[in-house]
Amino acid sequence: MSTKSRGDLLENIVAELCGKMDNTKVTQKAKVYGKRSEIEREVDILIEGKVGMFDVIVAIESKNYGEPVGIDKIESFKTKLDDIGANLGVMVCPTGFTEPACRAAKSHDIQLFTAYDERLGNSSLFIPLRYIAPEIKSYSLNFSHRAGGPFSMPTDKVRWRFHIDGKILDTEKLVIYAWNHDKIPQIAGDHVANFGAVTMSDTQQPNKVQYVELSINIFVIEKYYLKLFPASFLEQAKTGNKKFSLYIHAFSKEEDMIKNGWKKFQTFEELNKAADIENQPTDVRELLIREHYQITDEKTI
Repeated sequence: MSTKSRGDLLENIVAELCGKMDNTKVTQKAKVYGKRSEIEREVDILIEGKVGMFDVIVAIESKNYGEPVGIDKIESFKTKLDDIGANLGVMVCPTGFTEPACRAAKSHDIQLFTAYDERLGNSSLFIPLRYIAPEIKSYSLNFSHRAGGPFSMPTDKVRWRFHIDGKILDTEKLVIYAWNHDKIPQIAGDHVANFGAVTMSDTQQPNKVQYVELSINIFVIEKYYLKLFPASFLEQAKTGNKKFSLYIHAFSKEEDMIKNGWKKFQTFEELNKAADIENQPTDVRELLIREHYQITDEKTI
């Protein structure tokens, strides 16, 4: 790999790690006018954002060297920072920094980070991500006649219609309505969605409306998935604090999950056991995503 390719690789990795920060703009190979030199200076990665009502500029220099960065690179970076008026300077190198470089960075308020990534060849760590997807397994309706007088309804449930929020819903759409309006929790278990008093009609007698007290028993199951993601992170030289990058691709269909590297488990206990891998980063040991979603009208249950 050429020197330029090595440099671009690290720059791209660092940009990925910094690209998810809120209220910021991240630019690679940014051109910044030097206030002292009066020439255009290039910054590997420039982050522009706000802290409160104040504008903040962070300049990042990435050095994909085969040995630790020396003091000369720190001093040169300090000159650039003063020239472009950055509020904070950050230098990143996979192989670290010499002691003189660390002392110089401290005196100049430059933060130092080591980058770890499978693509850099310096990390074989994996992040075990648990993914839990709830799903409606079955449901049943409970209703009682609310008003006096005769009450009748067809035995064919296909003919049932419920009038809610200006909509006329069949049984399936009624369950979807309960799910989408958070009338039940999207976690495993038997749940009851109470609607109270609603009007009900028959498709063969649409003008005949009856009042009922309505509730739905909904049984929700959970599907458990696990995927091991190569760990990509920055570690601050001074504190050891880490910032991880994790780009998650999940899918609505089980076959697509399996096709894209997710492994399915029958129980939460089996999922946790498989996720307890050796040498996993402690910072993300309990990483878990519990899906919460809405069901579209096109999808059936």
